[in-house]
Amino acid sequence: MSGSCYSAPQHEKSWTTIRRAREDLFNWSPWSKCSKTCDGGIRTRTHQNRHTTIDSAGNVTSIESCHHFGCNDTAINCNSWKTKGLLDSQTEFIEPITSNGIQLPAVQIYCDMEMENGVGVTVIDHDGERDVYVHGYEAHGSYSFNVTYDIPFEHVVAIIDSSQFCRQFVRWKCFAAQMWDGGNQKWNTYWTNRSTAYLATNEYKPPSLFFHGSEKKRICECGISQTCQQSNVLCNCDINDSIWRSDEGYVTNKDALPIVAFFAGDTGHSMEKGEHFIGPIECYGTA
Repeated sequence: MSGSCYSAPQHEKSWTTIRRAREDLFNWSPWSKCSKTCDGGIRTRTHQNRHTTIDSAGNVTSIESCHHFGCNDTAINCNSWKTKGLLDSQTEFIEPITSNGIQLPAVQIYCDMEMENGVGVTVIDHDGERDVYVHGYEAHGSYSFNVTYDIPFEHVVAIIDSSQFCRQFVRWKCFAAQMWDGGNQKWNTYWTNRSTAYLATNEYKPPSLFFHGSEKKRICECGISQTCQQSNVLCNCDINDSIWRSDEGYVTNKDALPIVAFFAGDTGHSMEKGEHFIGPIECYGTA
């Protein structure tokens, strides 16, 4: 009726009360870092009650214990550190086990406890995690960059082999620098891994060019996803024009990891150039 006031039914009032209570209950700040990296510490989070009552008003602080493991403890990987109770991303000692069951000496490694929903990602860094400029190398693969990892190579391989999932990002930015020389049926630019080698005479296995687990040769990420900037190429850099382009993606086939070297060519003329970037290895899970 005109001029009357609407009064919400009781079930609507009840739902509003429940919703507000849930907002208050779950409106917590993120947990702080543990106060100690080992031997037991505490972490806290706070909650601001916006709908204050006589019973509940202002900030509420929650406290829990953390990092109960010993300061001299080790694990086989960061996934194992997760099961020991590691919560924060930090450097830890690990003792990886090879495929032959040999436990290797302990090395320090970075454990990322935020990626992949906090399962414990083992991150292996190296000296190629930056854009490296390439110019003045015309012959196929005449430029080379050997990747030096922060831990011994046998440790790198053991971590990869004992993990369920591993990946490594690689990118080649190009300016008039073709990756595949179709006329000579040879790669100008490529990388190699622990089980591949390449010579211009093709005496050895072909270079690695695997993205997202693909074992197809002569194909980049854009070729797999059919998103190359021209439909007649399988790699953006094979357009070979005077525009900065890039081919990039994750190598996820464990047999094609780690990347050990990057080679480039077709950068000998004045306009031809490129930049390569190789990311860290990231592994998690147990094989």
